[in-house]
Amino acid sequence: MPNRITRDDILFSVKSFMAAMLALYLAFRLGLPRPFWSLISAYVVSQPFSGATRSKAVYRVAGTVVGAVMTMLVVPRFVGYPILLSIIFSVWIGLCLYVSLLDRTPRAYAFMLAGYSVPIIALPVLADVSVFSEAALFEASLARVEEIVLGIVCSALVHSVILPRGVDRTVLERLDQALKDIRLWVQEILSEAPANRTMELHRLSQTVSEMRTLSTHLSFDISNVRWTTGLVTELQNRFSTLVPVLATVGDRLDVLKAGYGGSLPLPWQKVLAAISHWVAHGSGSDRGIVVRLHREIDRIVPETGRTSEKQDRLLVNLGMELQRLLNECERCFDLRRAIDAGMNGDLPLMEKRKAKTSTVSLFVDRRVALVSALAAALAQGLSCLFWILSGWPLGVSAPVMAGIYCMFFASLDNPLPAIRLQFIYITLSTLTAGLYLLLLLPSVHSFEMLMMMFAPFLLVMNILMVKPATAMRATPFMMLTICSMTMFDTGTADMTTFINSELSQSIGIGMSLFCTWMFRVVNVASVTRRLVLKMWDDIARLGDTSRAPSMIALSVRMVDGISLLVPRLSQLEKQKHVTGVDGLSAAGILSDLCVGLNMARLLRLERRLLRFGVPVRPLLQALSGHYRDRMAARPEGDAGILAMLDAALEDVAMLPAGPVRKAAVAALAGIRRDLFRNTAPFPAGKSAYGEDGHEAGLSVANGS
Repeated sequence: MPNRITRDDILFSVKSFMAAMLALYLAFRLGLPRPFWSLISAYVVSQPFSGATRSKAVYRVAGTVVGAVMTMLVVPRFVGYPILLSIIFSVWIGLCLYVSLLDRTPRAYAFMLAGYSVPIIALPVLADVSVFSEAALFEASLARVEEIVLGIVCSALVHSVILPRGVDRTVLERLDQALKDIRLWVQEILSEAPANRTMELHRLSQTVSEMRTLSTHLSFDISNVRWTTGLVTELQNRFSTLVPVLATVGDRLDVLKAGYGGSLPLPWQKVLAAISHWVAHGSGSDRGIVVRLHREIDRIVPETGRTSEKQDRLLVNLGMELQRLLNECERCFDLRRAIDAGMNGDLPLMEKRKAKTSTVSLFVDRRVALVSALAAALAQGLSCLFWILSGWPLGVSAPVMAGIYCMFFASLDNPLPAIRLQFIYITLSTLTAGLYLLLLLPSVHSFEMLMMMFAPFLLVMNILMVKPATAMRATPFMMLTICSMTMFDTGTADMTTFINSELSQSIGIGMSLFCTWMFRVVNVASVTRRLVLKMWDDIARLGDTSRAPSMIALSVRMVDGISLLVPRLSQLEKQKHVTGVDGLSAAGILSDLCVGLNMARLLRLERRLLRFGVPVRPLLQALSGHYRDRMAARPEGDAGILAMLDAALEDVAMLPAGPVRKAAVAALAGIRRDLFRNTAPFPAGKSAYGEDGHEAGLSVANGS
């Protein structure tokens, strides 16, 4: 049960409490002006995995420092122009949020911190402009950095030293689970048994997405797995490249089995059995079997001349995909062994060099990022304007909270429910904070007594924060309560100040809710539609480029898009919502990915095909036009493209036998099948195999 409280949850809560109390104690001893900021920072960066805690700590420090520097550069120059200064704050928050949403790595946290650190540092100092000085601003900026860094250091230290929980075990478990899923998927596809391939696709794509999130913290982990970060990244990328290969192999086998009356020719059956056996059992033993399987596939793949039947061309495509399946599986198995070797300190130098794999770009929604940035900027600007015009010194929390809450929930499809939830829990937190501030804290006479007073609340709430079922309620309740504690630092913990502060926070959250409602009221259908259109646009661009993209990068990007698409499609299905987007399904997008990959392969063959007088550029441009027509919901010229594909296949069939002809036939036949699934893949007729499907035997059957 994922929501059952475990020993790890309790241990995490205890360690977080220890880190927070250590930070608070040191802040008091060092005489920092706002000690509770250290406590807040300790809790903010605490994560169940020690590597995640350190990564968040690094980026929080970086963001805070950048925010402090920005404050010192801007505020003294424009302090006499409050409206202009408010505009600068708004633009800065919007810009930082926009950049953070385009970066799907832990670095995004640094950009977010750089954004809202400016109002957090500057606005309290500007509450009374009559006593403003650059020295006071510098002291406030320095103090905030010191307090936040102290909390961060304490949290990172405690989580790293006391029973650290590395992310390595979880990452390796996910890797092994993905490999297990791949093995099962391969066996199901290559066997005669029917397989739920849609479910397998969804599961694998989601697993890859989860692993990518976890592995971003590997370089900060304490275990030896951090030395294999590049290998883990490459293995994840290889999982992504396997998704279209497995989908293609499964589809081709279904079509060919139907064409051959339910069963493939005997030589192909033996090859499929041998591959299945190797994937299931022989991946770490006889490396020569992969070479023998490659040779056997080359032997049984029919030649495609002028008189060849069209199912033979699909067999060529199947053969190429099976060879890609072998290559990718072999590389996955090698990488998994290299990761184990790296953890034991035995990673070969060649693999260390390979480990420096560059990251590939993932899907981002620039429109959502821009709209979210505008909402945050407007919320910040309106809150500042309200604060200035009202002349309400204690209303400083309004502009601070407005920007923060717009930024916190910007990554959600619909942030409104999450922000609306804050109103409920700010009321509850107000009662708890009032109890501490007005009744309990004034009676505290020692730090030990303070710890005992905070322990029940913080320990319980921190456990609830890490449980998915209670996190969305426990997190605002706990953090808003702690934030209210900062009034104790300034000696303003009286009823009037408390009520004004809590009311100001509510106004700020309300402003963020209003601006989010204005800009971000989008449904899942529209988000899904934009995602699909972006994926089609990536494919359409292939016809305009002269250089073929990386197959791995294209596969990773598209499979990442599919992983984002799957939960949204499930939600639409539950809502029985129709978006009106043609091909709106994970399987349909996967077919489009396969078309894109084969277009990229044709791009790589373009120059060699031109030497034989076979141009493919007009076909590639027509395919690009096809996807642009789909994006614009225009009638598609399917008949013309189908004729061009068949003509290209006939032209390529006239080329001399060799790897160029084979690769071109495979790519063209693959595009034809993936793009025109409702069109007969081949007419009835004879192939290179007889009606009984018999040919020469296979020496590597069952891996022997």
